[in-house]
Amino acid sequence: MSKVTRPLEVVDYCSNPKCEAEILLDQRVVKHGKDLYCGNNCLCEGLGAVVIKADDNFERGDAEKHENDPTD
Repeated sequence: MSKVTRPLEVVDYCSNPKCEAEILLDQRVVKHGKDLYCGNNCLCEGLGAVVIKADDNFERGDAEKHENDPTD
């Protein structure tokens, strides 16, 4: 039996242009600035982050260096 006692209310839409899923009242979301994202994957994609795998063949030179990198 469902415990929903009120109708689902759309309050916003995911800020990732490739997603734009409905964000419902009381839904757990990710906020960045004024933007809401339906999840971590949409946040990363919306910010332009890239997920890579650092394996045995990964060399530090293959990745861009960050100016605040503590390992330099």
